Amino acid sequence: MQSENVVKLFTSQNPSALVDRAELTECVTLLAKLCSGKQPFPILNHIRISSEPGGMALTATNNDIQAETSIVADVDARFTTALPAAALLKLMKKGTPSSTAILELLPEEDPDADRTIASKCAIQLASTRFVLDAMPTDDFPEPIRHVAGKFHKFSIASAILWNAIDGTIDAVSTDETRYYLNGVLIHSHNGHLRFVTTDGHRLYIQDTNVKTGKFEVNAILPTEGARFVASLLDGHAGADPVKVEISASVAVFVFRDIAVSLKLLDGTYPDYQRVIPAEPDKVATVAGGTLSAAAASLVECTGASTVHLKFAAGELILRADGTTGRGTTGLDCDYQGDELEIAFDARYLRSAIDAASPDGRNMKIRMADAISPAIVTGSIGGWTGILMPSRA
Repeated sequence: MQSENVVKLFTSQNPSALVDRAELTECVTLLAKLCSGKQPFPILNHIRISSEPGGMALTATNNDIQAETSIVADVDARFTTALPAAALLKLMKKGTPSSTAILELLPEEDPDADRTIASKCAIQLASTRFVLDAMPTDDFPEPIRHVAGKFHKFSIASAILWNAIDGTIDAVSTDETRYYLNGVLIHSHNGHLRFVTTDGHRLYIQDTNVKTGKFEVNAILPTEGARFVASLLDGHAGADPVKVEISASVAVFVFRDIAVSLKLLDGTYPDYQRVIPAEPDKVATVAGGTLSAAAASLVECTGASTVHLKFAAGELILRADGTTGRGTTGLDCDYQGDELEIAFDARYLRSAIDAASPDGRNMKIRMADAISPAIVTGSIGGWTGILMPSRA
């Protein structure tokens, strides 16, 4: 007698699912970003697909980052498997054109246990049938969840979240001895949410208008996890809210019908505000696009790693001395203060310029002297960069 749990749409008695192909392709495209194919355990290169009321739940993880979503489907309640992400993605994108996909688990006897397992999954696209190797979901890691205790909930516009991560992530440290700097600090500052990164050479801050209320948010998002969230937001950022939950060990972001859970970095972020100088007395206003292009040209032509900036009334002179020669160029600059020459690492300088004014518009550089940190601001509201000068 046929089980009542088996969808009547299918002639096979095997666990099966009928799903809209475009929706499945979109979900697999997003989740496959976590499955690089180079994970230490084979199961981490797979997407878990399981039945749930009204559809299928899909999950991918690398043990530190987890992404979950679901889609509407006609599915057998017994359906559960883990399919290789790369192969499934290629099949969904390049397989025979069709509007739907039928997935059917092909069971076989487990020689080492008294049970039947699904080691293959057949995928029907129009008249073409493909078969992928599958893994049992028993091998899938435990889900990333909040542990017992309080967690804070708030919402942030997707554009604000993307901008905050994108505008600060470049200054994240890669020094493993100070692992707590290998991420993005999000915390309450003056009642609002602030994002901070530093590698000791530069400090990037993005203030937002998101109120944290009476709750003190304080968490360090791991670099890879922050980049993953930003990659899913890229091209989709706008006014739509991202729902956020933060506990002592986990952060969860819900948007685009996806829940992304991150294991937070353990440790205490240093008091970064100590390196922010008091308002310097020398202020230069210059077009960010022009300054970035000039610095890039000098570095490219001279092989220099350091760029010297000499500020005087109405003028900025850039100089670079490198392995293949010396170069100088002049730019228009609105400068207020005594004449000053200061040097910056070329890569850090261009990074700060691009973060402050990605549109190339005017930016400000505030300086006290040649050896103190400079404050950089631009056309991105709420963004501040602290740039350490070079001694070279």
